[in-house]
Amino acid sequence: MLKTLINTKYFLVSYVIYILILVVRGLTLLPGTAFLLAGIYIFSFTQVFFAIQIAIIGYCLIIYNFAYKLNFKVPQKILDYEQKIKTKEVPIIFALCFIPGISINVLIYFLSIIDIKLKNILIGIIAGTSITSAIYISLITGVYESANYALN
Repeated sequence: MLKTLINTKYFLVSYVIYILILVVRGLTLLPGTAFLLAGIYIFSFTQVFFAIQIAIIGYCLIIYNFAYKLNFKVPQKILDYEQKIKTKEVPIIFALCFIPGISINVLIYFLSIIDIKLKNILIGIIAGTSITSAIYISLITGVYESANYALN
């Protein structure tokens, strides 16, 4: 009933709220799995996929613009990778998106601090997260559908 109501009468409002929740989640270190599960239950595959991508762009822009104002100390071990990343920015950023345990928001902050261009950060992050998001959404959608099939 809730799913039907949200997807018909209040779709636009609920979709914008979902995107805003994802942006706020991206500014914190909260795990995104619960939000992904809720989104897949309420919205379609493509709607969740685009909501995630819009949210990533949103919090990427926010983190990039406020990275220097936050003035966190970056450990020297991390700064040692600066030249390696700057040699091939986009492929390295793209590859880092596939490593489990690497928080995208922390990665964006780190890349902002070492003066990687916003365009290159966005290209690498969006390319990497679009693939991982599609895989996660497909897997979870399959689990939901098989659970519904088994229960009916």
